[in-house]
Amino acid sequence: MMAATEHDTVYWKYEYDVADLYLRPLLERWGIPPQGLSVLDVGCAEGGGLCALHDRGADCVGFDIDEKRVLTAQALQGKRTIELRTGNLYSNDLPFSDRRFDLVTLHDVFEHLDDKDTMIKKLGGYLKPAGKLLITFPPFYSAYGGHQQHLQVWYAKLPFFHLVPLSMSVVAPRIKDIPPQVVEEVQKLRRLKMGMRSFEMIVRSSDLLIERRQAYLISPNHIRFGLRPVEADLLSRIPILREFICSGVVYLLGLASEPHES
Repeated sequence: MMAATEHDTVYWKYEYDVADLYLRPLLERWGIPPQGLSVLDVGCAEGGGLCALHDRGADCVGFDIDEKRVLTAQALQGKRTIELRTGNLYSNDLPFSDRRFDLVTLHDVFEHLDDKDTMIKKLGGYLKPAGKLLITFPPFYSAYGGHQQHLQVWYAKLPFFHLVPLSMSVVAPRIKDIPPQVVEEVQKLRRLKMGMRSFEMIVRSSDLLIERRQAYLISPNHIRFGLRPVEADLLSRIPILREFICSGVVYLLGLASEPHES
């Protein structure tokens, strides 16, 4: 089995804390305690989030496109009975496609996906009739919604740098010692521009319904920087403004009682 590095362990703990300290209580507030739930995590990364739900009584499985991260997750889960696989959501041969779940989670994954209309239909196909889909993401127009901090230069870490004209198309490719795939990903996010309004439009054209939403001025993800999450409350209802001031949002979706007519 692959040995986990110190960085892997630190990131796993961050994933665990976000899930256990914030996402789990949010689910409980919405009437979905983890005890006894069957859970699928799509894009499970190092698996910390799944381990947190497992430790609270959920029956967990997950998959990720990155085989190295799956192997790391397997090493870090310890004696927990969590089935982890390498898999691609774009593939016709989906992992766990023979199973249906009470809860499917995507933590900061959906914004990276192309062809979101097709992807959300695939995700809905994993749900039991009363199952729920939990999706989190940083709105693109928020301070770090372009994931520009991964470019690893001081000026790219400035808030809203990704919204500056030519920042991603001209400046980013010229930054030295940055892996090309990182540049490609921030350029892709700029092309996709996944915001709250665009996400809600995608859901409206699917067979899913938005049942709950929680937006944050300071996202739970920012606990790794020593910050405490701050909920956006009424500010998250103001069109346009919410796209810029909400650094993270959590949506809970359920299957519509009547399929959408395409």
